[in-house]
Amino acid sequence: MSLTAAVRNTFVQFIGRFISTLFGILALAIITRYLGQEKFGWYTTVSTFLQFFGILADFGLTLITAQMIAEPEADEEKIIANIFTLRFWLSVFFFGSAAITVWFFPYPAVIKWGVMVFTLSLFAVTLQNIFVGLFQKHLAMSKVALGDVLGRAIILIGFLFCVWRGFDLLPILFVSVVANFFQFILLWIYAKKYISVHFAYDKVIFKKVLQQSWPVAISIAFNLIYLRADILILSLSRTQAEVGIYGAAYRVVDVLTSVPTMFMGLMLPMLAFAWVAGDKEKFKKYFSKAFDFLSILGWPILLGGLALATPIMTLVAGKDFIASGYFLQVLLVALFFIFFGLLASHTVLALKKQKQMIFWYLFDAILSLIGYIVFIPKYGAVAAAWVTVFSEGLIMLISFFVVLKSANFSPSLKIFFKSLLASLIMMLFIFNVSALPLILVIFLAVFVYFIILFILRGLTKQMILGIIKGE
Repeated sequence: MSLTAAVRNTFVQFIGRFISTLFGILALAIITRYLGQEKFGWYTTVSTFLQFFGILADFGLTLITAQMIAEPEADEEKIIANIFTLRFWLSVFFFGSAAITVWFFPYPAVIKWGVMVFTLSLFAVTLQNIFVGLFQKHLAMSKVALGDVLGRAIILIGFLFCVWRGFDLLPILFVSVVANFFQFILLWIYAKKYISVHFAYDKVIFKKVLQQSWPVAISIAFNLIYLRADILILSLSRTQAEVGIYGAAYRVVDVLTSVPTMFMGLMLPMLAFAWVAGDKEKFKKYFSKAFDFLSILGWPILLGGLALATPIMTLVAGKDFIASGYFLQVLLVALFFIFFGLLASHTVLALKKQKQMIFWYLFDAILSLIGYIVFIPKYGAVAAAWVTVFSEGLIMLISFFVVLKSANFSPSLKIFFKSLLASLIMMLFIFNVSALPLILVIFLAVFVYFIILFILRGLTKQMILGIIKGE
């Protein structure tokens, strides 16, 4: 297992993600135009409400799976079988709770019934995520990417069918149920190449899993407050149309978040293995290269997105969602913090310092919740977006402090600042060609960015050849 192999695997995923993202954007374009602001607000409220319970059902097991099977002489089959069993029953409990709890909220009946339908979709997602750690370890994430592409294709086709037939929200939500169960079955079949997937109960493994996962689970519970409470509070205090406008921008950011998430998912086993093995030099190398890689991706997405946010949202969601452009600009700042926050949070897991973060997740959650409750009723989605920026920035800084203090080193900032400079030049270029068609502007901007980065030696021929050759 090597760093360049991980980067190459990430590029394979990136191709798959590009295709699935294209399908997802087309599906979003269809559904926002078809539903309009208010009904898309219903859609956003349903998905956000269930994401609360879905993230709780994860219980940190996705990350713990990758960490545990990366340890020397780990019994993959036994570990995954026990974690799968634990995940199944946790999902039954939390999603069952969601199906009951929603009826106590002051939502329209269509949202409550939507939660009942969409529960099955997220149930399938939580089960399939257990296999991700296995594919990460074997650098076989192309299988996950293929499943994602096929799943998004099913959703796109399903949405087109619903629009053609004039169906309302519930059939549209059911399309995702079909797609996600298809992905789960596909990944189950692929996983059989490495292990036999079955239910199991081993008291020793259960105890070890719970000992390692409870700090992550508590942290995730606190993360929920600053990650998703904004839309939930917005849905309870403002109109569903405003939820829809804000939710459209959030959906775009969610798509972009998948890039650093899948890369760090691949890096976690290597970081964990190097640290456990006591190879601090290799650990520092992995961390530094990951920092550079995220810098190369993070800066152009932020600055290019700031310049093109409104035309992007107009193209993606339609003229009714022009106002989403502003929220996309603000949320892109939060996304930039998420890029490096994911690096830090995954490294915290590799260092097994997750217990140290519990207080800080709670601290961030309390401050964010206060901000949401105080400001969202008065200022609406504007407050939701800026408090999100604050919370993501704060937790990123704290996580980095814990990592750098524990590992006793700091990464070089050369690539970081070279990427910033190349992105600023790209941003100026965008302003000068903004009259061109948006797709052409984006392609030209990407070309200019990488040319400038190559000239600045932020991306060298040796780096490219190393990735291609897997050295």
